[in-house]
Amino acid sequence: MKKMTKWLLYSFILIGLSICSTLSAETVDRIVAIVNSDIITFAQLNKETDRYRKNIESPENSDVKIKALIDELNTKMLNSLIDQSLTQQEAKKYNIEVSEAEVDGAIENVKKIRSLSKEALEKALEQEGLTFKEYRDSLKKQILQARLINYAVKSKVVITEVEIKKQYETNAEKYTTNKKYHLKNILMKDKGKIDEVKKKLDGKEDFSALAKQYSMAPNASDGGDLGAFDVASFSAGIKDSISLLKKDEYTDIIQTPQGFQIFYAVEIEQGNSKTFEQVRDEIQESLYQEQVKEKFETWLESLKKKAHIKILL
Repeated sequence: MKKMTKWLLYSFILIGLSICSTLSAETVDRIVAIVNSDIITFAQLNKETDRYRKNIESPENSDVKIKALIDELNTKMLNSLIDQSLTQQEAKKYNIEVSEAEVDGAIENVKKIRSLSKEALEKALEQEGLTFKEYRDSLKKQILQARLINYAVKSKVVITEVEIKKQYETNAEKYTTNKKYHLKNILMKDKGKIDEVKKKLDGKEDFSALAKQYSMAPNASDGGDLGAFDVASFSAGIKDSISLLKKDEYTDIIQTPQGFQIFYAVEIEQGNSKTFEQVRDEIQESLYQEQVKEKFETWLESLKKKAHIKILL
């Protein structure tokens, strides 16, 4: 009887330890959202936000500000994960799949376009806080989403000749060659602080003086002077913002790999305008992509309305 009692006691201790361990694990990796039959965990959310938290958790930010910025980041990333979950569920519903061989092909294409070896690509990813596996997973999701978009909305997109001509006439300055912008910039790591600088600019304070005072770029002592650049040399996001500027105008805050930036146009050297025929296909593709994006977002919103989504963050 004593042996039986000891055995039962030992069993209860083991069960108790097991329950404690489970509860501890749930505390660390709890469910933060339910999307139909799918779940999103705190660990998944942390994985998505990890590489952005370094800039937020700066000694320059107060604890209150860090908490507010992290809450904002968590909300944004959780919404993104919910969107991903919904699109993956729809892809599964329509038997849309992406093979590992297709992901391999996409990676080879990226390496070819950028003239990178596998080692150089992995090093570039490491600098962005990504592992090669995470990059593969991200590419797979992008290909899957592209196929889903093709299935769900592309057939509904129609671009007319009238729309193409209107876009050309409204944005004629955008379609020029050898157009150069003499620019200044302000570069900062802290989003909150560059928001404050933007308010000072909106209040008519001098761009050069603010660049000298706040910018962390090497050219800060020169008032943020960058020199003259062909607009085509910039990445898409920056190019689109700069190409809308007139002399003595500045962009909104732009997030770049280096940090948050504001660009100011000191002078603009007009280039040679392209004819409508030269840019017709480019405009058609741009309008097409805009409409696809809009229709996909509308379609995604309709999915959300029909889905069972519970946020537990």
